[in-house]
Amino acid sequence: MINGMRRPGWAAWCLTMVVAAVASQAAVAAAEARPDAQEPPAPKQAREASNPGAPGQAPAAKPDISSLYKQPGDEPPRDFVPLHASTVEDRQQAEATQLYAAARACEDRGSYQEAVALLQQAQKLDPDSLAVLRRLARIYVGALGKPELALEYGKKVLETDPEDSDTLARMVDFYARKNDAASTTALEGLLKSTLANPKLPAGSPSRLLLHNELGKLYALRLNQVDKAAKEFGEVVKGLDEKAANRLSPVDLARILTNEPATAYLGFGTVLLAANQVDLATRAFERGLVYDEENPQIPLLLAETLLKQDKGAQALALVDRYIKRQPQALEAYDLLAKVLTALKRQDEITPRLEEAARRDSKNVPLQYVLADRYRETGQVEKADALYRTLLKSAPTPQTYRALAASLLKRRKMADLLKVMCEAITRPNGLDAVAAQLQAVAADDSLAVEMLDEGLKQLQAKPPTLPQRPVLLILGIVANPDRGSEKSGRLERLVKLQRYVTEQNPSPQGYKDLAETLHRLDRNAEAAATFAQMQEKYPAEKNGRSLGQLAEYQRYAGQLDAALETARSAVKSEPNDLEVQSVLADILGESGKVDEAVDILRKVVKSDGDNPKFLFALGAILTKFGRNEEAIGVFQDLLKRFSANDTIVRICHSNLSIIYVNQGDYARGEAELEVLYQKSPDDPGVNNDLGYLYADQGKNLEKAESMIRKAVQEEPDNSAYLDSLGWVLFKRGKAGEALDPLTRAVELQKAKEKSGASPPDATIREHLGDVYLRLNQVDKAREVWADAETIAAKAVPPDRRLPEIRKKIQSLKQLGSTPKASSDHTP
Repeated sequence: MINGMRRPGWAAWCLTMVVAAVASQAAVAAAEARPDAQEPPAPKQAREASNPGAPGQAPAAKPDISSLYKQPGDEPPRDFVPLHASTVEDRQQAEATQLYAAARACEDRGSYQEAVALLQQAQKLDPDSLAVLRRLARIYVGALGKPELALEYGKKVLETDPEDSDTLARMVDFYARKNDAASTTALEGLLKSTLANPKLPAGSPSRLLLHNELGKLYALRLNQVDKAAKEFGEVVKGLDEKAANRLSPVDLARILTNEPATAYLGFGTVLLAANQVDLATRAFERGLVYDEENPQIPLLLAETLLKQDKGAQALALVDRYIKRQPQALEAYDLLAKVLTALKRQDEITPRLEEAARRDSKNVPLQYVLADRYRETGQVEKADALYRTLLKSAPTPQTYRALAASLLKRRKMADLLKVMCEAITRPNGLDAVAAQLQAVAADDSLAVEMLDEGLKQLQAKPPTLPQRPVLLILGIVANPDRGSEKSGRLERLVKLQRYVTEQNPSPQGYKDLAETLHRLDRNAEAAATFAQMQEKYPAEKNGRSLGQLAEYQRYAGQLDAALETARSAVKSEPNDLEVQSVLADILGESGKVDEAVDILRKVVKSDGDNPKFLFALGAILTKFGRNEEAIGVFQDLLKRFSANDTIVRICHSNLSIIYVNQGDYARGEAELEVLYQKSPDDPGVNNDLGYLYADQGKNLEKAESMIRKAVQEEPDNSAYLDSLGWVLFKRGKAGEALDPLTRAVELQKAKEKSGASPPDATIREHLGDVYLRLNQVDKAREVWADAETIAAKAVPPDRRLPEIRKKIQSLKQLGSTPKASSDHTP
């Protein structure tokens, strides 16, 4: 049956075949029935048919089946002859397709290595196959976790097809997760090169994606507002051209995310910061289309309209927004600003009073009105309203509004009281968290609140509840939050002393000792820690004794530190950390052999901890046991070759050792290995640039490298020293003075806090510059300081003889000492 109809002649053909089959079976049966029968020779035609390719024989004739196709429409089958003969390329593409299909099957089974092997074979056969390149990129970035290879294949895809938005999105996501300087630079280069690709059509939707990603890069990671605004401007204009941009729903979501109003808010904010007010207005207006209730867009749009001298439109927008009775202070502040711009200041107070009458429970609005009364001299009205607000039944929203207003007016005593009350209520800490963080981030506000809190805590009786105020003051006193650390640390010490007096505990004493150490009051820190151990004998264990030994060492009490460290090891002989502390103090005391023996035993016990190997290498380097130190660092390189951080430190230390030996070529080679791998690393640029400068070679390149390091870390004393030194070597002593002066100041601060040991080198360099500038008294003073530090070092600084020669030369009239030129970095 074919298509439900019987083919003509079908029955006759079937009958013929059945008869032939029966006859054949009968003949075979008859032959088998005769036991003596011999198989007759096959007829010639049969032999030829069974062996059509036999040499010397004509091929068997094809059977005539034309009689089976006598009906109208029937047509005998014909041999297939392709219109075009297949080429080598055709066969390779076909084979590549088969390999690709097989690779996808391997992926489905989770056999990713096999899939990669098949895809690589397919790529050899068809190098231009985007499907193969995309698949390799996806496997490497995902299942196999080899981002370098993923990037390599992803770049090839974008070079061939710059409109491939999926590959672009994956590569952007990869670079965004890394979030370091190198990845930022690489991402910028990728986006710009893809935009410049001549294969990317002018109206391609991928152009908007690229502009959007570049805008985010400049705005969020590079802080280049003008460049970000340029890119976002292209996006805003392109999104308005819906007939031309041809964005798919997926691509549109990549630009506007799931919150288009927020995306347009971001565009407008950047455009406004770059003073592109027309485009900013357009962006904010588009954002309002998506979310009329957005609390930020109307205010920013009104600000933008005000910049365009469209005060009436701005006022209408603010009025419409205020009718929604917002809790934000900014809306009412903006109302006053707009009315002032329109020279209608007399309307501000009546409008605020009317709004407050309509919304009597709006605490922020009540505070704005109270502030307005105060600003316009209506003090009695202002005070009455403030008192009413403080006595009203508080909610988290009330606390937030009160805290915001008090912070704005710098009422620290009232603000602290409100915060203490707030954090005792449900969700109260969350309500005032923003104001608390704002105080903690501002040095002057933090100090003011700390002083107020300490005063109220120490009052008889205290005027604030102890637990809440200690929690708040502890957050504010954190010295890592601001730039002026010493003021906070001093007040934190007072706070911690109060805590240890009122509620003594081992942890309280430990916290106090650590703060004293950060203030470089190490003798007090050691005494406080010892007091804790006497008060709590259970705390007198190996680790605790080791910490005490560290404080004693920082305080210059080396004999006491050594005795305490030995007691720590005796208390816990198997604690490797404690043994490492003892070795460190022994090294500082000049007992290098004993220190090295201890560290070798520690390394033998825990050879997989690179920290102990570094400690061993450092002490060997410090005391000039260079060959042993080289062995340690080379062993580290072999064992931890996959750890980039360890590799970097090892090469840097090897460079120092080789230079100490006078082998500058090998010292350079170690750093150049790192420079090839990480040309943007600030530390590598500084170290190699300094080594060049110290030899007086490649000075222009050295200055460029060191400036790159200083740009990354402008307050790094070592980098500033390098910059001053290379400028001095280039004959720019006047320019060298500023970075070297700053380097010495920063170094002294680190020395005072215990963050760094004293450094004679930077001071010696500054003295060289002073001498070149004929400021002899200053040179003498700085070199004297350098001499003291170099002489106290254990072992003495190898530059000590040279420093002393310089000082001696100043005593000889008419003699000018030469600046150093062979210092070891």
